[in-house]
Amino acid sequence: MFKRIDTVFLPVQDTYRSIKWFEEKCGFTLRWHDEENGYAAMNIGSGDTAFTLVRISQMGSTKPEEHEWFNLYTSDIHATHQHLLNSGVEASPVQSGGNVEFFQFKDLDGNTIGVCSFEEDAA
Repeated sequence: MFKRIDTVFLPVQDTYRSIKWFEEKCGFTLRWHDEENGYAAMNIGSGDTAFTLVRISQMGSTKPEEHEWFNLYTSDIHATHQHLLNSGVEASPVQSGGNVEFFQFKDLDGNTIGVCSFEEDAA
């Protein structure tokens, strides 16, 4: 059902400062930056998993469990969503943003887990 962890999220105060720090200190490279919404995805080596900085004001809460800290990637988000619902898992509706579809669900401990899907580049 799930192919990989797609994104790991890290809350930050200032995305600009954090981008510069991770570039200089860790050798990460900027994949994309959405200044308006407070997100910046960084590449780590040649891996597929994005390291995404999230401006704390975008989390909507100071409670970490209310924001997902990673996304699971699925190639068929609607089938995955339906499977979870059929399994008794409470999940948010599938939403769309740009070329990404996504939803969230909670584990037994109340941790929020994100699920995303988008067209992958053919390799």
